[in-house]
Order: sequence, then C-alpha cells, then structure tokens
Amino acid sequence: MLTYSKKFSIIFSLLLLFPVQPLFSQWYYSLYVEQEFNSNPFGIPEPQQDQISRLSMGLQKDWDQVSVQYFGSYLSYLQNSARNFYWHQLYIGGGSDQTGWNIAAENRLNQEEYDLYNYLTIRAGFLHALNSNDFLWRVRGTFSLNNFLQIEELNHLLFAASGSVNRSFHTRTSLIAALTFNYKYYLEPEPSAEIPPDSNFSYLASVSSVNQGPGSGHGSGDGGGNGFYYTSSMETPQVAQIFLSLRLAQSLTHSTGLAIQYQTRLNLNKYDRSIAGLIPGYTTESQIFDDPMSYEMQSYGTELTQILPYLISLKIAAYHQQKQYVAQGIYIDPENYTDTIRREDTFNTAWLILEKRFNFKLFAETSLALQFTYQWVDNQSNSYWYDYNSQYYSVGLQLDM
Repeated sequence: MLTYSKKFSIIFSLLLLFPVQPLFSQWYYSLYVEQEFNSNPFGIPEPQQDQISRLSMGLQKDWDQVSVQYFGSYLSYLQNSARNFYWHQLYIGGGSDQTGWNIAAENRLNQEEYDLYNYLTIRAGFLHALNSNDFLWRVRGTFSLNNFLQIEELNHLLFAASGSVNRSFHTRTSLIAALTFNYKYYLEPEPSAEIPPDSNFSYLASVSSVNQGPGSGHGSGDGGGNGFYYTSSMETPQVAQIFLSLRLAQSLTHSTGLAIQYQTRLNLNKYDRSIAGLIPGYTTESQIFDDPMSYEMQSYGTELTQILPYLISLKIAAYHQQKQYVAQGIYIDPENYTDTIRREDTFNTAWLILEKRFNFKLFAETSLALQFTYQWVDNQSNSYWYDYNSQYYSVGLQLDM
C-alpha cells in the first residue's frame, strides 16, 4: 500500500508532466508557497504553537465557453507531522456572461491517525446575472452531496438558493445585498447507542439535539476525548437557515477604499448535528466541527484598502460576531458536558494583508505576488473547549502564468 507521502509525490509528479511552453498558451498555471507561524493553530484553550508550510498548485484550461480547473494544496506541520494533509478540487464551469454553470468535486486526504477529517464533496451550481437600470441582479443555486468518510451520521445533501443585488452610485459608492436560503437533509439516522471509546471515534464528544427527552441520554457526561454520541429517537432530520448579508463600499480617494458589512443567520428549526467537545483542529473543518447551520449569528465588520507607494496594496479588516448555538450544550470544565445551557461564542478577529505584484514575460505572461499576512483571533465562549485566542503571521509567494 502506498504511504501518504508517496501518494502526494505521485500527484505532484503528474502535475509536472504538463509542460509550460508557448505552444500550450491556452493552459494556465499557478504555484503558491507559504510559511505560517501560528501561536494556536488548533484553536484550543491551552495553545500549542506550530510552523505550517503550504504548497498549492493549480492548472486551468479554457475553451470558448468551458473552463476546467484543478487545485491542490499540501499542508505540513513542523511540530505535528501526523496532521499533514492534502486537499484538492476539480472544477468544470462554463456558460456566457449572463448565465453560467459549474460542477466540482472536492476531497481532503489525511494520514491514518487523523482520517476522521477525510471528506468528499460533489457540487453542482448555476448563476444568472442581469443588468437593469444601474442594478446588477444575480440569482444562484447550488446542490451538493457531502460525504464524511469516517462520520457517516454527518453525511447530507445541501441545497442553497440565493439572490443578490448590486447598486453603484455616482458618488463612487456601491451597495450589495444578498439573501440565501440553505436547506440540509441528513442521509443517516442518528446513532442510538454510545460509540465505544476505543473506536476510531474516540475523538468525538457528542452530537447534540434539542429534541431529545430527559431519559434519552441527555444531561452531563464525560468529554474531552472519551468519545460518545448522545442518543436520539428522532427520524432523519432536516435543517433550514436564512442568511442575510449587507455590504456598503465607498471609494474615499483614488487609492483608498472603505467597506462596512453586516451579516446574520436565522435558523428555521432548532436542530443540529455539529460535534461538541475537544477535537483539535476543528477551526479548520467548519462542516464537521462548527457547521454554520448549527448556530444563529450577527456579524459586523469593516475593511480598509489602501494603495501604497510602489503599487503595494494594504488591506486591514476587523470583524465581530455573536454566535448562539441552537442545540449544542457546553463543557463546564474539561470533562463535564451539560445541555441545560446553550453554547454562546463571541468571536473577534482583525487581520492585515500587504501585497506587492510583479508582471513580466517568462514563457508566457507571468504574474508574481509577494504577500504578508497577520491575523489575531479571540473566541470567547461559555463552553470550555471553545474559549481560546491565537495569532499568526505568514509570508507567501504566488506565481501565475
């Protein structure tokens, strides 16, 4: 059986088979390398810093009305090499300026110790845009099948329908409003028995539901990696949510722009299957550990964009979120879980990006971008395992041709 590193080597070698020559100018290539230093990459109360290396590659070929793209990223942790993983996506899209369609397949491959994170998503969508009296209207629809290879109880179908309108004014102001309806249908019934702590699910703490009665396994219990689900008598559930976004952008000068944004999520029923408990790394796997459909939310933020001398771009942003989980209880300490109190988080973040881009001729028209990023995160929670803060900075180099 091929080892994980050998699998990645084979994939990398296959990508290199495509020559970069003027003869194949219809092909587009991208390469991105990044070094990140993170004080708490796994979002846990007692931080463990690490250095993360990222290598990303992309291939794209365009025809008249069809584009095929492949993207792949390999992440390597210096102190936690067992967490190294490969993520990749195949995307096919086409259409006209007004109406487009796309089909995509996305997959994450982890090493055996953390194959809990493995997933496969197949997605199809369409977009229709219409200009009318200074308004740009967009209608989108997306249908996806999400398969979590080690957590079948989370497998689901997801349908999203959205509409947005963009209005620009002579004052160099633009307003974007969007409304999205998300509908999730779980393919598996909830487990009716506790999963043994020595199984592959030993990282799990619980799957929560407000529809369980007092005698169905709810209440306080051991957590922090002991591994169990709370039982449920519910049939396969359905989850629905409305998402609203408003964004106002203003050009202050020819080189300065300011934007403010408001977002909110409203759940139409009080059910979710997000996992509660200590699963280090949950912050990077929102579909598993912090599903956006598992909480209601209000978010406020602002972004400032500035073009500096030598065409260096600077972006500074800050966001504040209040999150109310519809079904998840809390960990009152590292070991004890209760559903008598619902989890609530206050998430604050600020980030800065500096980028300098160079354009030149190599085998073809080539762009090289040097990027520096800094981000601060503070997540205050009434649930022990989700109260954390972190900082990271990274240096990245992006090559496009």
